Amino acid sequence: GYAIFNINYRLATGTTHFFPTQENDVKAALDFIYSKRNDYKISEKWVLLGASAGGHLALLQAYKYNSPVKIRAVVDFFGPTELTNMYNFPSNPLIPLLLTQVTGGNPTTHATLYQQSSPMSFVTAQCPPTIILHGGADIVVAPSQSVMLRDQLQSVSAPQQYVFYPTESHGWTGANMVDSFDKITVFLNTHVN
Repeated sequence: GYAIFNINYRLATGTTHFFPTQENDVKAALDFIYSKRNDYKISEKWVLLGASAGGHLALLQAYKYNSPVKIRAVVDFFGPTELTNMYNFPSNPLIPLLLTQVTGGNPTTHATLYQQSSPMSFVTAQCPPTIILHGGADIVVAPSQSVMLRDQLQSVSAPQQYVFYPTESHGWTGANMVDSFDKITVFLNTHVN
């Protein structure tokens, strides 16, 4: 019963397409899909799902924007949630370099960009229901990124569910992936009417 749109965005190269290019590309894609909603025969019950950078972008879109449509739920697989924290407390030594290549600077030189590019900056009680899935052995996005988001959503009473797989890394397959999709199905059935 779902219509699925698999969208893409330009990647930062270290010299071009710095953030918020990716955020703007996602917004443009959603604007386009919304403009074609009657042609595509889709409802206004939109859910965003993403993994890693895609999770970050899904959260940012859902929390920061109410147009073209209010997002009804977010499925976040191990997405970054607070970029300054991610830079200052990296899960591995390459993370600050990667963030610099994506943003064009660091949290000191680009403080506003880091703040405006962090989904945590936009958490309110009006955030759509969010299911967060993370592996305990993730060396790309520290599990603490998801824990911070969970705690912030809880603090404002926004509906959320945190699913933690202690032995999984930055992505998984097999029984835990089946379990993830089972939990996502229940979550969406509960929160998206």
